[in-house]
Amino acid sequence: MAGRVAVIGAGSSGIAAVKVLEEAGFSHIVCFERRDVIGGLWHYHDETARWVDEGCVNRGTVANTSKEILAFSDYPMPDDYPNFCHNSMIDKYLNSYATHFGVHRFIRLNTEVTQVKKHSTFESTGRWEVTSRDFIHDKSITEVFDYIIIANGNTAHPKRPSFPGQDKFRGKAMHSMDFKDSSGWEGKKCCVVGIGNSGTDIACELSDYSPVLLSVRSGAWFLNRLTYRGLPWDFSYHSRFQWIFYSWMPRMVHNTMKRRLYSQAVDHQLYGLNPPEAPDASVQKITDEFPNKIACGLVKIKPNIREFTETGIIFEDGSREDDVDLVVFATGYSFYFPFLDLKDLGVTKEVTDMKLYKHMWVPDMPHHTLVLLNAAQYAGAGFPNTELQSRLAAGVFKGDIRLPSSEKMKAEIARYEANLKARYVSQVRNPRRVEYLLYMDELASLVGCKPNLAWYLITDPILFLHLLFGPGVPYQYRLQGPNIWPEARRAILTVMDRVRKPFENFQPPEAKRRTTSSHGILGTSKYLFAGFIFCAMGYGAVANFMKH
Repeated sequence: MAGRVAVIGAGSSGIAAVKVLEEAGFSHIVCFERRDVIGGLWHYHDETARWVDEGCVNRGTVANTSKEILAFSDYPMPDDYPNFCHNSMIDKYLNSYATHFGVHRFIRLNTEVTQVKKHSTFESTGRWEVTSRDFIHDKSITEVFDYIIIANGNTAHPKRPSFPGQDKFRGKAMHSMDFKDSSGWEGKKCCVVGIGNSGTDIACELSDYSPVLLSVRSGAWFLNRLTYRGLPWDFSYHSRFQWIFYSWMPRMVHNTMKRRLYSQAVDHQLYGLNPPEAPDASVQKITDEFPNKIACGLVKIKPNIREFTETGIIFEDGSREDDVDLVVFATGYSFYFPFLDLKDLGVTKEVTDMKLYKHMWVPDMPHHTLVLLNAAQYAGAGFPNTELQSRLAAGVFKGDIRLPSSEKMKAEIARYEANLKARYVSQVRNPRRVEYLLYMDELASLVGCKPNLAWYLITDPILFLHLLFGPGVPYQYRLQGPNIWPEARRAILTVMDRVRKPFENFQPPEAKRRTTSSHGILGTSKYLFAGFIFCAMGYGAVANFMKH
């Protein structure tokens, strides 16, 4: 395939983009990675960050998404991996993926992109000029590329809040990006700011040694990693049947059901965690320890910070905590493209002001030869999302997929944002909020790889039931369309085999003999249930969902 493609970043998004581009027929691919390893955020290291926007997971980070939902569409995680993986396992998986598909030969390690700008012929060719710095040979090089994929992630540039008196605080203040583990802070008085997944995880880790303060502006909805019968939470949350079911029922009923689900783990009102918005208007937080830590008095909920003193903190309710040793700001990240002049993208203010079609393309560009990956805020797994984004980008670059006009793109963006504003609380990142399965289907429809449920209902009823009632695993997007994977059907039908595999060594022989076969998971009862749903909801609603 003619055309040179530059991929910026060799994290999970970058290596998937390289693999997809070669799969689509591109041979002139260069992936720039400023570090000497791939893996991006998932490669943990103890060393001090070399760049202000260089981040990695904490030493103890465990994925909040199960291995079956998190995997790439044609490369399941190893059978013996636990259902929720430690960061070291995910790092190993990413390297295995890159090795299996020969991605390494396209990657330039120790090479930082310092500038991306329009080529002098951009108006007619859509080409870009990329300047990079080779740290090994200490030299800069400028090259021309036909296409650019920016895959450097959206969790690198930390948002660091500033409170009155903070500059006089004599304790240690850091962003969660700089927090490695609790070493050195045992028995110290610590405060964590932010009630996201990172904030609650850090608070729980620090509280193993002494009570921790957690400063929050509002509550949040919490859900355990494991739900009914110990299955991963995302098996039921990311299923087509659930979305059909919820789209059919009134929103009030939907939210009542979700409140009951979340309350099975913890009474949010009792624990002071009840947020002001409805469950479907915010991103639920995944945690196992946090409510227990509150119940044990090891995590103490405090309101937002009003100001710092030299030795402590004064909160908005007037309460005061003295002798605070450490404050960790788990306050999130912002988009950051230091190598890119935003004027080239038609953005005159902040990156967050960008209006992106499918969260990927700037509508007003005369040539859609630059794509942003990871610009969306996923309510689910990131790996398969950016992989499918890359498949769509490759199709557009090849000319197999035509994007709508600028006016139609803007109109769709406006409709999408209006819908979000009607549903979600007003937050900076919410304009980019997407639901995992719905967004994947949206992209897959453009790529041509969305599974045709109506067809499988007739030709392969067993697969149909897994697609409708089972977890929305990414392998389904390799069943049909471009670049199918012959093992996709088998991977979908054997999900529960891989779920059970890590537990085999823990079961006595008699328990193993009583284990239900994976083929019985969606047995006769599912057929009866499917018939009931078709009658109760009306064939038209389900058929319309399958069609679109």
